[in-house]
Amino acid sequence: MKKIYCLVMVITFFILAGCQNAENTVENEITSDNEAIFDFVPSSEDVISMHDDIENIERFETFFNNVENGEKDKIRIVNYTTEGDPILQEVDYDGENIKITTDSRRDSYGQGGISQNTCQEIDVVEKLERTDYLLEGCKNQLDNMLLVIWKN
Repeated sequence: MKKIYCLVMVITFFILAGCQNAENTVENEITSDNEAIFDFVPSSEDVISMHDDIENIERFETFFNNVENGEKDKIRIVNYTTEGDPILQEVDYDGENIKITTDSRRDSYGQGGISQNTCQEIDVVEKLERTDYLLEGCKNQLDNMLLVIWKN
C-alpha cells in the first residue's frame, strides 16, 4: 500500500510540475510577444496619419505618382486610432500590383492581426471635406481605404 501511495504522489508531483512549467512558458511567450508588438517607433520615412493631421504627405504624393507612372516604390503608412494606437500599412508597388500588409495588432479596441491584400490601382475620390485614396481591383474587398486627407 505504501508503494502505491508513493507512486501516486510521484505521478501527481510530475503532473503538477509539468502544468506549472507549461503555464510559465505560455505567460513568457505572451509577455515576449506583447513587448515585441508594442515596441513600434515611427521612422522619418513613414507617412503618419493622426486624425486630420498628416505628416510626410510629400512622401505619399511621391509614392502615388510612382504608382501612376508604373515605377516600383514602397511606403509605410501609420494610421493612429482615436485612442492613439498605431495601425501599420506596408504598401509595396512592384510595377504592376500593389501589395498591402495591414498590421492592427497594436489596436487595443480592434480585432488585431495582420492581413494582406493585392490590388491593381489607387483611385482618388474627391469629396467636399476630404480626399479619399482607395485601393481598387483588390482580391479582398473588406477594407480598401488607403489614406484620407481632410481639407481645411
